[in-house]
Amino acid sequence: MFKGLGNLGNIASMMGAFKELPQKMQELNTRMKSEHVSGSSSCGRVLVVVNCVGEVQSVTIIEVELEKAELEQAVTEATNQAGATAKQTYADSIRDMVSEMNLDMPGIDGLLTSFTGN
Repeated sequence: MFKGLGNLGNIASMMGAFKELPQKMQELNTRMKSEHVSGSSSCGRVLVVVNCVGEVQSVTIIEVELEKAELEQAVTEATNQAGATAKQTYADSIRDMVSEMNLDMPGIDGLLTSFTGN
């Protein structure tokens, strides 16, 4: 009798999951603030640690004589690498959360790809 209704039964399930979404996002943000990733410069003299919402937690510079421009480049490289890893970790966590909630959201992969640039 209801075969022609397609996936309407899934809509009720999705609506319930959408109600949980703000709480789940808050929990995810809290977790991402405490999760840390790092990036290092190509010369290996600078290490930057960020949390997964992009806040720099620490910068370590290994004692070495570097020209000012080289040091600035190394800090930039390490920070960019750590930031990219944080974005990817955050996007992967959102993707996992959406999957666990059985929210088949068209376009979510495209949205997350534009967020991370990958």
